[in-house]
Amino acid sequence: MLKPKVLSQILEQANTHGVQCTMILKPDGSLLAFSGNPIAKSIAAIIANIWSEYTERSQGSVLEYQIIDCEEGRVVVTRVSKLLLCVCGDLKSEFGMLKSKATVLRNYLEAPLSQIVK
Repeated sequence: MLKPKVLSQILEQANTHGVQCTMILKPDGSLLAFSGNPIAKSIAAIIANIWSEYTERSQGSVLEYQIIDCEEGRVVVTRVSKLLLCVCGDLKSEFGMLKSKATVLRNYLEAPLSQIVK
Protein backbone atom coordinates (compact mmCIF):
# COMPACT_ATOMS: atom_id res chain seq x y z
CA MET A 1 0.00 0.00 0.00
CA LEU A 2 1.29 3.45 -0.93
CA LYS A 3 1.50 5.82 2.02
CA PRO A 4 0.90 9.58 1.57
CA LYS A 5 4.28 10.54 3.05
CA VAL A 6 6.08 8.13 0.75
CA LEU A 7 4.14 9.47 -2.24
CA SER A 8 5.29 13.02 -1.46
CA GLN A 9 8.87 11.78 -1.14
CA ILE A 10 8.65 10.07 -4.54
CA LEU A 11 7.30 13.27 -6.12
CA GLU A 12 10.04 15.29 -4.43
CA GLN A 13 12.71 13.31 -6.27
CA ALA A 14 11.59 14.91 -9.54
CA ASN A 15 12.07 18.45 -8.21
CA THR A 16 15.52 19.06 -9.65
CA HIS A 17 16.95 20.96 -12.63
CA GLY A 18 14.30 23.68 -12.69
CA VAL A 19 11.28 21.59 -11.66
CA GLN A 20 9.43 23.69 -9.09
CA CYS A 21 6.64 21.31 -8.13
CA THR A 22 5.24 17.90 -8.88
CA MET A 23 1.68 16.94 -8.03
CA ILE A 24 -0.97 14.27 -8.33
CA LEU A 25 -4.55 15.41 -8.61
CA LYS A 26 -8.01 14.08 -9.34
CA PRO A 27 -9.61 14.95 -12.67
CA ASP A 28 -11.87 17.43 -10.81
CA GLY A 29 -8.81 19.39 -9.63
CA SER A 30 -8.59 18.09 -6.06
CA LEU A 31 -4.96 17.90 -5.03
CA LEU A 32 -3.99 14.49 -3.60
CA ALA A 33 -0.25 14.94 -3.14
CA PHE A 34 2.38 17.47 -4.09
CA SER A 35 5.98 18.34 -3.51
CA GLY A 36 7.63 21.67 -4.05
CA ASN A 37 6.16 25.12 -4.45
CA PRO A 38 2.89 25.61 -2.50
CA ILE A 39 1.39 27.36 -5.54
CA ALA A 40 0.44 23.83 -6.64
CA LYS A 41 -2.87 24.22 -4.84
CA SER A 42 -3.99 26.98 -7.18
CA ILE A 43 -2.47 25.40 -10.28
CA ALA A 44 -4.23 22.05 -9.77
CA ALA A 45 -7.75 23.25 -10.57
CA ILE A 46 -6.60 25.11 -13.69
CA ILE A 47 -4.61 22.12 -14.99
CA ALA A 48 -7.52 19.72 -14.41
CA ASN A 49 -9.90 22.06 -16.22
CA ILE A 50 -7.59 22.35 -19.25
CA TRP A 51 -7.07 18.57 -19.32
CA SER A 52 -10.80 17.84 -19.20
CA GLU A 53 -11.56 20.34 -21.98
CA TYR A 54 -8.99 18.80 -24.30
CA THR A 55 -10.15 15.29 -23.40
CA GLU A 56 -13.76 16.17 -24.22
CA ARG A 57 -12.82 17.72 -27.56
CA SER A 58 -10.42 14.99 -28.63
CA GLN A 59 -13.25 13.02 -30.29
CA GLY A 60 -12.29 9.57 -29.05
CA SER A 61 -8.52 9.81 -29.29
CA VAL A 62 -6.63 9.30 -26.03
CA LEU A 63 -4.72 12.27 -24.68
CA GLU A 64 -1.37 10.96 -23.42
CA TYR A 65 0.48 14.18 -22.58
CA GLN A 66 -0.37 17.83 -22.36
CA ILE A 67 2.50 20.30 -22.65
CA ILE A 68 1.78 23.88 -21.64
CA ASP A 69 4.05 26.90 -22.01
CA CYS A 70 3.00 29.70 -19.62
CA GLU A 71 4.33 33.14 -18.72
CA GLU A 72 5.72 31.89 -15.40
CA GLY A 73 6.87 28.41 -16.38
CA ARG A 74 6.26 25.19 -18.24
CA VAL A 75 3.95 22.32 -17.36
CA VAL A 76 3.65 18.70 -18.49
CA VAL A 77 0.53 16.73 -17.55
CA THR A 78 -0.16 13.03 -18.04
CA ARG A 79 -2.62 10.47 -16.73
CA VAL A 80 -1.64 7.96 -14.04
CA SER A 81 -4.39 5.41 -13.52
CA LYS A 82 -7.48 7.64 -13.17
CA LEU A 83 -5.49 10.55 -11.75
CA LEU A 84 -3.40 13.32 -13.29
CA LEU A 85 0.32 13.79 -12.76
CA CYS A 86 1.65 17.29 -13.27
CA VAL A 87 5.31 18.37 -13.44
CA CYS A 88 5.81 22.17 -13.29
CA GLY A 89 9.12 23.73 -14.24
CA ASP A 90 10.52 27.22 -14.55
CA LEU A 91 11.00 29.01 -17.87
CA LYS A 92 14.46 27.48 -18.34
CA SER A 93 13.16 23.91 -18.01
CA GLU A 94 13.18 21.99 -21.26
CA PHE A 95 9.99 20.23 -22.29
CA GLY A 96 11.83 17.01 -23.05
CA MET A 97 13.24 16.85 -19.54
CA LEU A 98 9.84 17.60 -17.99
CA LYS A 99 8.19 14.94 -20.15
CA SER A 100 10.89 12.40 -19.26
CA LYS A 101 10.38 13.01 -15.54
CA ALA A 102 6.60 12.71 -15.96
CA THR A 103 7.01 9.45 -17.89
CA VAL A 104 9.30 7.91 -15.26
CA LEU A 105 6.96 8.92 -12.44
CA ARG A 106 3.91 7.66 -14.35
CA ASN A 107 5.50 4.27 -14.98
CA TYR A 108 6.60 3.97 -11.35
CA LEU A 109 3.28 5.05 -9.81
CA GLU A 110 0.82 3.38 -12.23
CA ALA A 111 0.46 0.09 -10.32
CA PRO A 112 0.26 1.50 -6.75
CA LEU A 113 -2.17 4.28 -7.71
CA SER A 114 -4.41 1.93 -9.70
CA GLN A 115 -4.93 -0.07 -6.48
CA ILE A 116 -6.01 3.04 -4.60
CA VAL A 117 -8.28 4.59 -7.24
CA LYS A 118 -10.76 2.21 -8.83
